Parts: sequence; structure tokens; C-alpha cells
Amino acid sequence: MASTYTSRFKLEKMETGANANTWGTNTNNNLDVLDAFGGGYLAKSVAGSANITLSTADASPTAESSNKVIELTGALTGDIVVFIPATESEYVFFNNTTGSQTLTIAATGHTANGFVIAQGAYSHIYCEGSANFKIYNSVDKLGATTFKDTVTAGSSGQIILRTNGAVTATTFTGDGSNLSGVEPFPSGTKQVFYQASAPTGWTQDTAAALSESVMSVVTGSGGGTGGSTAYFSSFLATTNKAGTDTATVSGSVAGTVGGHTLSTPEIASHTHTSTGDLFDGGGGMPHNKPNTLAKGGYGFTGTNVPNLLVNTGGGGSHSHPFSGSLSSATADVSVTVPAANVKYANVIIAAKD
Repeated sequence: MASTYTSRFKLEKMETGANANTWGTNTNNNLDVLDAFGGGYLAKSVAGSANITLSTADASPTAESSNKVIELTGALTGDIVVFIPATESEYVFFNNTTGSQTLTIAATGHTANGFVIAQGAYSHIYCEGSANFKIYNSVDKLGATTFKDTVTAGSSGQIILRTNGAVTATTFTGDGSNLSGVEPFPSGTKQVFYQASAPTGWTQDTAAALSESVMSVVTGSGGGTGGSTAYFSSFLATTNKAGTDTATVSGSVAGTVGGHTLSTPEIASHTHTSTGDLFDGGGGMPHNKPNTLAKGGYGFTGTNVPNLLVNTGGGGSHSHPFSGSLSSATADVSVTVPAANVKYANVIIAAKD
């Protein structure tokens, strides 16, 4: 009977009674196949846009698919798929092609379950043996891997690599200037930049509502706009000019004046004169003599008569209390505004691509 071959490495399984005098040769060939699958290297050009199927054969150390490390080269002109045998297997692929097209590794007959390898990347690929023959990057199947700092005694520094691409480290060294593909801001994030144009990876927001606007700090939701007066063409155009303006204010006062009783010092200075008849001192009969006083029996003398009618009042000032309110007034107001050249700094708003 003829020999059979393993499904993975295609090693020859010697049939009892067969391969007389060739066991040594066949065994050595199997060792060469194992040697190729374990560490063989192949540089394969896949230039163009056509799909490529790596060759395979039973017990062949020179078959393309028998190599452990396969470098794919050439300029791609279209997206291609490189097919490997649809069996359990493990390879290291190096996508050393050029062009902007994609390169996918897939098991023969299972294109939809392939894996894309980025240009310039090394990928440790294995094909599972299920009915779908899916291709995986072996790093995607690793659990969280921790690299601990063992140089310094008692150090707790470590780096953790997770299958979702997350990297956790207690300390990062360097300014990151040599890193690429690192996106600290989610796409769509908006920032204010004090420069003439948006930086690389950002696009300036040119919405009309943002033009000639001032910034407002809020404690609620941000990102809104409002108002209609343009900062440069309207506000600064007015405030940067000198000028004089006048205004007239008119009005009236309403209220009441309280009552006031004059005291003697507040009354104007004056005298009181008599126009009535005075009595004669001797007989008590009246005499029609104006401005004279009786003499005789009552002891009045001519020398003391004038002292009975004297000046009074002082002519002093006095006040009238007022209570009320000012409802309006009239005044002429003149205001002079000096020229003001308001300082400003132009900024732009840009969104992360």
C-alpha cells in the first residue's frame, strides 16, 4: 500500500511493508519538511492586483506554504488575498509590499474569514481548524500580558498589554515625538488655536455664527452661539472712535409744605399806634384827642406816655419743612468719549479630523 501524509505538515507516514530501501531517504525528507515548517524563510513577490495561492505538496520542504516565515514583496496595484492551506497552521508574515492597497491572508476557500496585514507590519498568523478556517493574529488571542520591572529591587513598575490594544504603564519616559498613530483627542473634538490656520489633523470650523464673535465662559452646556452684533465691523467700529454726545432730561417735583407758626423774632419789626379816645384824668370824661393819654388823677405824666407804644418783631428768618418726591427733572448733560483702540488676539476654532 502507498504511504499517507499528515494533514498539517504533510509528513509522510510510512506504510507497513512499503518504501523498501527508501526509509532513510523518506525519513530525511520528513525532517527537512519539519525544518522548513519550523524555521524556513520565503520571499514571495505578490506585485500587481491578482490573488496569490501559496503552493503546497505532500512531503515537500520546498513548497511555498512549508515555510515558517514568509515575506511578501512587490508593488500592489489592487487589493489582494494571499491564500494558505485550509488546515491548522501557523506562520509569520511580513507585509513588505508598497502601494495603498490592502493585503489579506486567508485559508483557501475562506476569503471572508481572512486577516488584513498592514504594510510594513510583521504578523504572527495562525489558522484554526474549524469549519470556517478563520485566520487570527496570534496577538489578538493573547490575554493581558504584563512585563514587570525586575531590575530595581522592590519596584512595582510594569507595562500591561491587552488584546484590545490598550497599554497600561505606571511611568512613561520621553516626549512621544517619535510616536505615530496616537490620537489623544476623539474625532470631532473642537479646540481654540492661536495661530493662522488649523494644525495638521484638524479642520477649521468656518460657521458664520463664529465669525467676529467673542468668547463666553459658561457653567452650563457649552458649544452654543448667540447674539447678532459683529465684534469688529460693529462693536469695535463704534468704541474705537472719539466723540461728544448731549442729552436733555426733564421732569417735575411733587410734594407738600408743612405749616409753621412765626415766633416774635421771626416777625418783621413794626409798631402799634392808637386811634381811639383817651380819658381825662380829672373828670373821667373822654376827650376826642387822638394819640394822647389822660393826665392828672391816674398819675400818668407826659414823659412816660411814649413808653406804652413801642416797636416789636425781629425780622429773623424761618424755614418751611417740605416732604415729597422727585418724579422727574430737567438737565442738560454733555458726555465726551475719548478714542479707544481696543486690543484683541485673533484665534480660530478647529475640529479634530
